[in-house]
Amino acid sequence: MPTPGGIPLLRLERIGRSYGGADVPTAALQDVNLEIGEGEFVAIIGPSGSGKSTLLNILGLLDRASEGTYFINGADVSLMAEKQRDVLRSRMFGFVFQASHVMLDESSARNAALGLRVQGVRHVERELQVTEALRRVGLLHRTDVPGKNLSGGERQRLALARALATRPRILFADEPTGNLDSGNTQSVIADLKALNQTGVTVVVITHDPIVAAAADRQIVINDGRLETPDAQSSQGSAHHEARGGRPDSAEILAAAPLGRRLNLLADEIYDALASLTSRTGKAILLILAFMLGSGGLVASVGLSQSASAQVSERLAEAALDELQASRSPSGVQPGNPDLAGLRDQQNKIAALHGVVAVGLRVEMATSEFRPTRFRPNTGIQEDDFAGSLLAVDSTFLELSEAVVEPASALSLLDESFGKPVAIVGQDTATRLGIPSAGPGQKIWIGGQPVPVVGILSQTGRNPVLADSIILGIGAYPSTASDNPVFVVRTLPGFPAPLADVIPLALDAAHPEHFTVNTVADLRSLRRGVNNDLGVLISVISWVLLALACLSAATSMYLTVQTRRSEIALRRALGTSRASIARMFILEGLLVGLGGGLAGGAVGVLGVLAFCLSQEWTPVLGPESVWTGIAAGAATGVLSAVYPAIAASRADPAQAIRA
Repeated sequence: MPTPGGIPLLRLERIGRSYGGADVPTAALQDVNLEIGEGEFVAIIGPSGSGKSTLLNILGLLDRASEGTYFINGADVSLMAEKQRDVLRSRMFGFVFQASHVMLDESSARNAALGLRVQGVRHVERELQVTEALRRVGLLHRTDVPGKNLSGGERQRLALARALATRPRILFADEPTGNLDSGNTQSVIADLKALNQTGVTVVVITHDPIVAAAADRQIVINDGRLETPDAQSSQGSAHHEARGGRPDSAEILAAAPLGRRLNLLADEIYDALASLTSRTGKAILLILAFMLGSGGLVASVGLSQSASAQVSERLAEAALDELQASRSPSGVQPGNPDLAGLRDQQNKIAALHGVVAVGLRVEMATSEFRPTRFRPNTGIQEDDFAGSLLAVDSTFLELSEAVVEPASALSLLDESFGKPVAIVGQDTATRLGIPSAGPGQKIWIGGQPVPVVGILSQTGRNPVLADSIILGIGAYPSTASDNPVFVVRTLPGFPAPLADVIPLALDAAHPEHFTVNTVADLRSLRRGVNNDLGVLISVISWVLLALACLSAATSMYLTVQTRRSEIALRRALGTSRASIARMFILEGLLVGLGGGLAGGAVGVLGVLAFCLSQEWTPVLGPESVWTGIAAGAATGVLSAVYPAIAASRADPAQAIRA
């Protein structure tokens, strides 16, 4: 029967649709005029390539006409925004396609509820409508069966149930029996006729004369033009029931209530989770990629904070009783004191009130003295020594609280009978293959053999000594011109006042020639070193996150291509472009968030393990963990932006038939 007031439910006026460029357009439809009334069962028939599917796409708002006007219930479609077209398609239309487009990993109930999920229908109402739809098509006993376990006929009946569940006002069926045997074809025809008896308008495209014969009216199309003389007439059957409370277009286009929008958002989140769990391998790999980046970020912050705390702790210990004095660059000139003069300056410092002891230390250039395990020029290849080469007196090692084995080796640094001797750190001994100190163990310094008389078993306050070669300063008098450093141990609280007194004691006329560093002065160096370390590791972590982001974006974009059919189905059922984009954004967010959480845990464990191995006190503020999680989530969203845009721009009219 016609719509109230005699207005056709669907009306096309001089509709045309062309494809291709403006230079050589291809006309798929030309000058189409058609009216379809409320409650009709219309079959559109014609040969392949005649324009049947194009006509159905325009009627179902899957495509736009190039020219002409299309009215739905008297409303001009061309005046509707994209979002209004989506809502109208969701609430007013149902679709059944030749390919059932069943989601294989979803249950029959979830498949049948897809249109209702797009509408944002409450879960309780949704269950009732899905149950009724499955009962009508004879699939109620298959409610929990995944789509991949259904036969071809069952999948097509499930596609019909999906359309019925939304209680559409108009059902569009595109070759619904094209892939079915005769038995299933008769079943689908019976379902369509039964649906039409309830007042639903049915428009079916078919090659099958049996399906066409079941319709109230047949419309023939050929070469994009309608050939049926009465194509414009609107003939509803007298036995059709009323619409049964189905909303008209004005009600449909009204703003959706908040509850419906919240239901829609909840379903989008569920769909994102379902998509990830159905592709477990890909999701795990993406999470691992984000975990590496965010875990590295958390670890970089934690290690930087722990290293800073460790250095601060050691500096705090030394700040009470230690300082270092040396000539400033402007004070180093020819004629500086020889070793005897240095001893005199050392004694002057030692005589000051508050000074406990003074040691001497000189950094020697490894490039000049080239320490080796074997005699030079023997053809044995050795790596350049990367540790420290120091000339010191025994007081320096005592102030460092280092332990030498044997203990008698310490005195040889000052009294070596004119011949140099060496004490090596544990790491250096291991690297050079020196099992123990004693006869026969020697190294070569500056081309001369030097016996190894001791090995440091503990480095005390100065960890760098573990990878050092230590020589007696008396055996290398030339080092006096290398600007040695006086290491001064003081009574607690005396470093600051002595820092002012020592330059005057050494040279009252030119105190500016000397520089005194207290531990407090070294704090800026500590901050700089730790900041540089933190920046370096952070940059590496951000690079890892960027690579994870690029990898995820590539993977998700490829996923968009493999899910074209699903995306097209969702668009056909009225899912908005924004909703499609949100679904992919949510997938990226969930993957990034999962990677961030895992990375936060891995980063914390990494910091704890490293600090435990170094006997450090781990320091890791909660903000660093949250930074890793936030970074993972943010890069996850970023990775999904382009795939989301690509998915939202998919053309359902083309993809639905792929």
